[in-house]
Amino acid sequence: MKRTLRTVALMWDALLPARGGIPEPVEPGVVRRCDPADIRGGMGRYLDASGELRLLVPDCRGLAAPFVLFRLKREGFSRCSVRVVEDGLLVQARR
Repeated sequence: MKRTLRTVALMWDALLPARGGIPEPVEPGVVRRCDPADIRGGMGRYLDASGELRLLVPDCRGLAAPFVLFRLKREGFSRCSVRVVEDGLLVQARR
């Protein structure tokens, strides 16, 4: 049940407009874990120095992937991909 609720929350948050937020850069090549509500501040907050985005949204199903791709494209990312991995969804993109 937890996975279903987190998936619905991720789909909902991906459809809402970004609120903006303080950048939280990560080391290049590091995958950052985030909750569905964290993307409300904008996906660009999690870019590394080379402009790459790597996020892991734990406990989410693949059903949310098209919604996340929609959000990434709306925020101007390219080379976007969302893969289902054992822990959840792995989001990768470049700006």
